[in-house]
Amino acid sequence: MKWSYKQLQQLGDEPLQINEIFHLEKDLKSRRSDILSVAPVHVKGVIGADRLGAYSQLQVDAKLVLPSTRSLTPVSLELSFLIDENYVEADRTDFSDFSEEDLFLVLDNDLLDLEKVITDNILLQIPMQVLTEAEKNASDPAIAGRDWQVLSEEQLNKKQEDSSPKIDPRMEKLTHFFDDTEE
Repeated sequence: MKWSYKQLQQLGDEPLQINEIFHLEKDLKSRRSDILSVAPVHVKGVIGADRLGAYSQLQVDAKLVLPSTRSLTPVSLELSFLIDENYVEADRTDFSDFSEEDLFLVLDNDLLDLEKVITDNILLQIPMQVLTEAEKNASDPAIAGRDWQVLSEEQLNKKQEDSSPKIDPRMEKLTHFFDDTEE
């Protein structure tokens, strides 16, 4: 679904209502190779134009399957988020009408490609760490292997305190005996 900026302006005050199902698996997999599968994506909202430019306010619901970042086990990830973006023509130079919080994007060839907008936003919503329920709920998050293990800072500090050499209290005065050898 693509619209030119001029088509969106011709809508006037009545924005275009969107309630569609998009099949974006091919696009998403081509842009991120670790995605295993993508269910059809449901998008509902409005697209229109006003004096500032084009805008979109869309609710996106998507379900992806990705490998766990810890064990590579397939994990089902449900995403539900809002896209609230403004779009401006490529030749626009005055952005003073926008506040610092406003997100605005420059339209390529003054064309709004809704599938690209949705694909970009889905990729931005995928978390860095994807874990299975068992990995999330593990009581001991430490990972161990043969002759190694991952420790938290508290565990490391405690281990270092426990392994530091204990000085016999009778010999404690002698620990600083050789410090002042210059005298």
